[in-house]
Amino acid sequence: MFLFFRPLRRYVLKYRIYENNPYKKGRPMMINCSKMNGNGNDFLVIDNMSLALDGAALAAAARLACRRREALGADGILAAEPSEVADFKMRLFNRDGSEGEMCGNGARCIARFAFEKGIARSKDMTFETLGGNVHAVVCGERVTLDLAPVSVSDAVVDAHAAVDGFEFNYTFLTVGVPHAVIFERERSHSFEGYASVGRAIRSRLDLFPEGTNVNFAVPSLERTSVLDVMTYERGVEDMTLSCGTGSTASAIAGLLLGITGERVEVINPGGVNRVSLEFSGSDLISPKLEGGALMIAEITILPEALR
Repeated sequence: MFLFFRPLRRYVLKYRIYENNPYKKGRPMMINCSKMNGNGNDFLVIDNMSLALDGAALAAAARLACRRREALGADGILAAEPSEVADFKMRLFNRDGSEGEMCGNGARCIARFAFEKGIARSKDMTFETLGGNVHAVVCGERVTLDLAPVSVSDAVVDAHAAVDGFEFNYTFLTVGVPHAVIFERERSHSFEGYASVGRAIRSRLDLFPEGTNVNFAVPSLERTSVLDVMTYERGVEDMTLSCGTGSTASAIAGLLLGITGERVEVINPGGVNRVSLEFSGSDLISPKLEGGALMIAEITILPEALR
């Protein structure tokens, strides 16, 4: 019975994909989604458990539907898809259509989405990402993530560089996606002003061959457990109100440099992320990330938004 069921299920799934995929039959595309945000990092979240939309369709939808003023506007699209090893798989498509490995704020949003929509049967779940498996616990509007362990053995710590007359020291590491963290004593630019600096640093392919997210962090003068962080996000190609993996990378960089401890409150323009770090051996850090995941609206994206 079991041996017969799996091939039959694959046949039925392939039939559903063909029937539901608008690109296969040339039908105008309408996509149901939830608008969500994690500390101001906003997403269009899609139930794609039937695999009705392939990667090309999701990338195209991200480029078109995420346009601000012309369409719905968002930092990216999140899609929940089937997984053979976890409750589901998270796919992330940035506003420019590129597929990202991981997003902390997005992971919190899709965890709550999966619970609310019945994709995950429990508030305690595990899901796949390209940056590793993530464990999540949903508690109302807030979600706590156990992110994949971060290796710091290859981290670049406190290196010096300059772009367009801006000199800085940076720490570079990967938290699902690449991050450069730059510590400043005080703000050298406004939130909008960091965009051009972040773009120039992100484009230094001699330093960051795959590009990088850029986090500008200012430690609190009063509390060693607080960082003020503003992030330029690769893929979004602009400043964002919050970045979960950026908050985590900033906390890890602060720990490596002796600026902060193992528990850090990261203040982003869009809200607060709380990061807890635990060493697993000498060069492996297991991070927890806790923050908001708000459901804003249920939306049907109409064909005119996707052209």
